[in-house]
Amino acid sequence: MEILLVRNNSASWGIDGHLYINRTRICDSVEHPSRHLPAGVYQITNDQSKMSNLKCQISNPESPIPFPFRHGDGALALKHGEIIVGKHLLPGVVTTSQPIYDRLYERLKKAFQRGTPIRLTIRG
Repeated sequence: MEILLVRNNSASWGIDGHLYINRTRICDSVEHPSRHLPAGVYQITNDQSKMSNLKCQISNPESPIPFPFRHGDGALALKHGEIIVGKHLLPGVVTTSQPIYDRLYERLKKAFQRGTPIRLTIRG
């Protein structure tokens, strides 16, 4: 599974973007303006086959970071490079985040159950 995050707007209240899975746009995103993941390619791994143990791991990581996707409204409370998914409302703010997150969560869960590798690419 190929997940692509394209960042398109950066401001002091957040970095807005679009999230694609296998070239299909599925939602918008927002990240913290300074505590976000650097652009690059990440493997999302699941060592225990439990969604609560998902890790997003950089090639040759010093330590894995927590699962990068979450629900919420705004980015300023984020601390560890998380990506809030939802529908763009204002710069740095998304809405309908919980149902969009739930759908993404289930999609990733099914991919892990099938043994599909998941790669997250961040551009911008």
